[in-house]
Amino acid sequence: MCGAVSHGHPASNYICRCDLYGLGVRRIGVTTLPPIGCLPAAITLFGFGSSNCILRLNRDAMMFNNKLNTTSQKLIARYPDLKHVVFDIYQPLLDMIQQPSDNGFLESKRGCCGTGTIETSLLCNAMSIGTCSNATGYVFWDGFHPSEAANQIMSQNLLRQGINLIS
Repeated sequence: MCGAVSHGHPASNYICRCDLYGLGVRRIGVTTLPPIGCLPAAITLFGFGSSNCILRLNRDAMMFNNKLNTTSQKLIARYPDLKHVVFDIYQPLLDMIQQPSDNGFLESKRGCCGTGTIETSLLCNAMSIGTCSNATGYVFWDGFHPSEAANQIMSQNLLRQGINLIS
């Protein structure tokens, strides 16, 4: 059984400790963090009444993503036959949030469900009070998760990024 990577160890140790490579794994895809400071819930909880993204949280996500990309390059150098892709969801989602109309969205600062600011999971469904009638106009379904329409746009981008895994 494979244990989680403990704090302070590079993620590349995960492949070694779990012996994924030894088990024959040669194709790995991971996603970056999204712009977590732009999630409706983050803006609600840490924005102090502002509707702007929380820059500190976005900087943290970018720092993590940079480390993830560096680790990916080290893995590829260490295992030349490894096909490893870091799927960028940060920039495509940020683009949708900052220019929602470019992708046909009407709303990018709150989710379709409930108040669109903090609800998630069981509190969000088609029967929830305040749920919008046209979720395709929203970047977010709830306070944390992109809408199906946003996920469809991101998936097209991810497919282009991941062609290396299937070729």
